[in-house]
Amino acid sequence: MVQTQPDYSGPVEIAKDIYWVGNRNEKDFESNAYLRVFKGNGKQFNLLIDPGPSPDFNAIANKIEQVLGADYQLDLVYLNHQDPDVCINTVYFQRHFPKLQIVTSEDTWRLVRYYGLKEKQFIATENFKTGRIKVKTGHQLRLIPTPYAHFRGACALFDEEQKVLFTGDLFGGLSETADLYAEKDYWTGMKTFHEIYMPTNLALQKAVADFRQQASDMQIIASQHGKIIRRELMEYFMSKLEKLPVGLDLKSESRLVVENHIKAFNDILDRIEKDITPEIIPKVLQSFKSDGSFPNTFVIKNSRIYSLKASIKDSFKIFATELCHIVNSEQKPQVKHIVIDCLGDWNI
Repeated sequence: MVQTQPDYSGPVEIAKDIYWVGNRNEKDFESNAYLRVFKGNGKQFNLLIDPGPSPDFNAIANKIEQVLGADYQLDLVYLNHQDPDVCINTVYFQRHFPKLQIVTSEDTWRLVRYYGLKEKQFIATENFKTGRIKVKTGHQLRLIPTPYAHFRGACALFDEEQKVLFTGDLFGGLSETADLYAEKDYWTGMKTFHEIYMPTNLALQKAVADFRQQASDMQIIASQHGKIIRRELMEYFMSKLEKLPVGLDLKSESRLVVENHIKAFNDILDRIEKDITPEIIPKVLQSFKSDGSFPNTFVIKNSRIYSLKASIKDSFKIFATELCHIVNSEQKPQVKHIVIDCLGDWNI
């Protein structure tokens, strides 16, 4: 069942008093920021989660203002990890709000402090001995460390009242559309992102297992990249992610096998150039290039495929898909014959 997608030109309330305040650039690699407004005990407390990259600052600040009003105040920023696309806007918000506090892990702080953040307003996640942040409104947030997913000091945040899990880069991914909520086809972009940026499947297994145990009643997964996952698709994505080989796991692919695939790809392009038309080749190579927001799957040098950034399986799928999109219906039978011949030549 296809979900209704909201208008993301303004803030989107993804759960009660939790707002997506990110920006959509309609690129492969989108960033998300979230505003949590706590109300209780006659008080209000405003939390900004993963405030995003500097190009998105104005859009994020405008969305926050739409929620809180022109004279709004931010009380706390939470940082999952240290990457600038996650947290550089903290610098600008702290200039606007000098008393703004920052909660993140000690490992993360060792790096983000070099952005010029105020050390006296830093609170380490390790200081919360119960593993929970207690807000003055009476609410609680649970800290769930996710070491090496992808950074040693990464730490997810679970809103116990609204059942929203903020996961940082985990469950992030490339997006073919700017839609806010994930459908099953989001897995393709999530898979590619994790294969490139996560170091090992062991980190994913541990993170997913901890989420199942410590946030078993979660209703929404809100990552810092890509799309937001609703309850009905959580198990679908978690079960896939915990089994996914990534990073060093993929290095176990035989170097010879990888090189043979690269040679086969180049032979296919050479044969198409020689036997069909040279006009196809520049179009195919251009189609392999991303929009600049994410690394290319293929490294191209001198009009040749030089190396692969993804698994052999995914690289082959992308190669075949782009080739099919570019050749016309009359050329497809001949291209198919060339592909079969070249793969056979390299015992693939």
